This record gives sequence, C-alpha cells and structure tokens, in this order.
Amino acid sequence: MRRTIRFRFALLILLAGCSSQPQDIHESRFIMGTLVQFTISGVQQDKALEAIRVAADEMQRIEDVFTIYGAHANTVKAFNASEPGDIVMLPDEVDGLLATSLDVAWKSGGAFTPVIGSLSLLWGFSLPEAPVKPPSASNITAARSGVDLKYIERTETGWKRLSTQTMLDFGAIAKGYAIDRGMAVLRAQGISNAILDAGGDLRVIGDHAGQPWRIGLRHPRKEGATLGWFEARGDISIVTSGDYERFFTYQGRRYQHILDPATGMPADRSSSATVVTNNATLADAWSTALFVLGEDGLPLLESRGMQALLVDADGQMHATKLTLLPFHPSVQ
Repeated sequence: MRRTIRFRFALLILLAGCSSQPQDIHESRFIMGTLVQFTISGVQQDKALEAIRVAADEMQRIEDVFTIYGAHANTVKAFNASEPGDIVMLPDEVDGLLATSLDVAWKSGGAFTPVIGSLSLLWGFSLPEAPVKPPSASNITAARSGVDLKYIERTETGWKRLSTQTMLDFGAIAKGYAIDRGMAVLRAQGISNAILDAGGDLRVIGDHAGQPWRIGLRHPRKEGATLGWFEARGDISIVTSGDYERFFTYQGRRYQHILDPATGMPADRSSSATVVTNNATLADAWSTALFVLGEDGLPLLESRGMQALLVDADGQMHATKLTLLPFHPSVQ
C-alpha cells in the first residue's frame, strides 16, 4: 500500500516588474485549509499590510462560521447534529449562502450540492488524519442515502433536515465566498489593484502597473508546467478545481477529493476544471459542478455566461466558445 497526499496551486501569478511603481506586496496566510496568497500593487507597504491583515481576519471569520471540522462550534455543525425534523435557525449569512448553494445544486442537476457532508466526513480528505484507504461500499451507500435535496427544507423559521445522513458541507463554495468578502475588505481599505488567491480560487481587481495581471493555469499532470495563462484586469474571478489538490493512492488506484454526489465516489471525468465569472463564490461552486460533469457540463456553463476550460481524464483540453478573458495556451 502506498499513500500520497499532496497540495498544489492551480493558478500561478506571473508578474513583471515596474521600477516606477511601489514594489508589489506579497503576504500569505493559512486559512480554510489552504495557503491564501495576497498580492497588492501600487501602494505603500504599510497600507497594503494593514489591508491584508483586516482581509485575512474576515476570511478567518468566514472559516469559523462555515467549517464542519475541528472543535469550533457554529450553526452549521448544530444543523448537522440536529434531529431530523427539528428546525434550526441559521444566521443570515449562512442562510444566504445555503440558498445560493441550493440554487447551483438544482441548476447543475446535483453535480454540486451543499448536502454532501456525510460523504465528505466519511472520506476524510479534510480531516487532520489523512485517509489511507477508501471507505467500504456499505458505508458509502449509507452516507450517500442522505445526499438528496429532498431531505432539506426551508421553513418560515429556519431549516430542517429529514435524514440523519443529510449534512451540510460548504467546502466547495465557502472558499470562494471568503475570497469575495476578503476582496471587499481590501477595497474598503483603499486597495484598487490586487490578487487574492486561495489555492486555486482567485479574484483580481484593477491591473498590474497599467498592464493586465497574468495568471498561469497549472498543468494537472506535469509538475512545474502550465496549460497557458489568462490576461486579467478589472474585476474577475478565476477558479480551478483539480484532482491533484488532495489525493491518496491505495492498492494502485488513485482517489482524489472531489466527490460525485451520484455515486459517492471520487469524480472521474476530469483532471481540472476552470471557471471564469464575475465573482468567486459562483465560480467556486460551478468549477466543482463542471469537474463532476466533465465535458458535458461546458454548454451548461456557457449558457449561464461563464467561461470554462476543462481538462478531461484523458488529458484533453476542452473550452467554452464564450471568452471573458483571453487565454493563451502554452506551446507543448
């Protein structure tokens, strides 16, 4: 038996220097289980660092509100521990993100879902002790029994679950939401040109010394190589879900962390899925849905005004016809 757990960044920030501007400020924080990288351009260091501090605090607050792991108490964990049929009042922020999550779940045909918590905990990719082998088929079947939107209901006073196996997990959307909130804080602190990157979930504002930000997209199988790069300026999000972020190998088979709600197993149609849209919250959720759907999901993304790029399980690249950002493929 061989076990491998790896963390890699899906997006690379490719910067060119400009001596007439203050140097870029780079800071990193470990939040939401990943290294969050802040890059700020065009302002003095003290202003940038203070803005980063406040933004990082906001992102940490969001982790505390939405996580289903660790000992920190929150209403998401309270909902997951509630008796079926009991009504749990969720804070407005949680209520709102759950409503957004359910909307994406319905529109994606369940490829993305916020009620996958039982499966997530069973597989254990985000637990302190990394998994060394897959769960049993019977345990997967039991956990998957609650992964159905019919088992969660909104009432006039709150939310209720109708199965003990129906558990919330915002892991495929909360990181994008935290980036949107973090970027809002940076702007409130007077920052106009920045990148906020949380391990493959990225949002940019402004530009880099008058030039577009260059965002490299990591090759899912070739260490240190890129598929190409985006040119980004203004306000846009680029989010990638990849099977190289967290995985282990057991008895010669590779198991990665993005689960297919329909099977309870790791999704196997893609190796990376990138979505470009106007906010990181939606890009985060839809990149997961696209990863699960594979190439068949591209028309669905395009019909919703999103640019997408998919690398399938065989390493072939597919893309929407819609282009929100220029993408320049690397020469292979």
